[in-house]
Parts: sequence; C-alpha cells; structure tokens
Amino acid sequence: MKAEYLDMAVRMASGGSQPLRETIRHSRQFLRGVTDFDNHGNYAWKKGEYAKNSYEFSENAWPHRELKNYNKVLHGEHIIPLKMVFDRWLELIDSGYSIGQQRSFLERHLIVVWITIAEQQRLDRELGLRTKMPEGWSWGDDTHARLRVAGINPMRRM
Repeated sequence: MKAEYLDMAVRMASGGSQPLRETIRHSRQFLRGVTDFDNHGNYAWKKGEYAKNSYEFSENAWPHRELKNYNKVLHGEHIIPLKMVFDRWLELIDSGYSIGQQRSFLERHLIVVWITIAEQQRLDRELGLRTKMPEGWSWGDDTHARLRVAGINPMRRM
C-alpha cells in the first residue's frame, strides 16, 4: 500500500506544485498516509498486530511493539517532520525533478519510528525539535539525525 500511496502522490504532482499548495491541508494529509499502511494494505498506524512488522522502533519502544494499541504508550515520529518533507517536495517539483526522483525522495524521507511518550516529550519540548531538524542539518544528511540528537536509538525490524 505504501507503494500505491507514493505512486499516487507523484501523480498528484504532475500538475505542478500550485494545486498541491492550494490544497495544502489535504495534500499534506494524503502524503502522511504513505506511512499509515503495511505492505499488504492493512492499516498499521498504532495497531500492534500490523505495526510491529511495518515500522522501526526505538530501543525503549521495542518492548511495547506487541501491544494491541499504542495509544498513550508509543508515538509515531516521522524521522523528518512531515511539513519539512512536504515543503521540500514542492521545491523539487518546481525545480523540475522527474516523477522517479520525486518518488525516491518521498520514499527515503517518509519514514516513521515508534518512540515512547517520554522520548517524544524530550524531542518536542526539551529540545524544541517538534517541527524542525537539528541546527546545521541539510537535505542529504543523516535522516535520523533528529532522533540521534535526542538520544533515541532506532532499532531495525527483524
């Protein structure tokens, strides 16, 4: 399902960035949908049955991955804030990036890592990184830099 969402997103961009800008609230929400499903089309967001095999988890969140529902225990954190990814995507469209290049960009940057609520608080409130990347970060740098600065160690799915 992720592949279908990515394909549809780049098709939406075939008319240029202006229609996406005019419908920004819904366009950005659609882009968020890329991370909501597993590869079989199951809605995996916050549902342990599917999420445990679809996402990365922090070391602290890993023991909770089997929970039926992640509400109030875990938080799905985009490795790069969605607003930043969306805004950069619009820039790439305006720069003439091909559909393939856009898709590759989105696939690389639309990733969620499940973290604990305490880790979310540290990232968002203590470090002020809720909607931005660490100082000095640029596109092409470590995509997990925001989590690393907060001391959050992602574990790969097995």
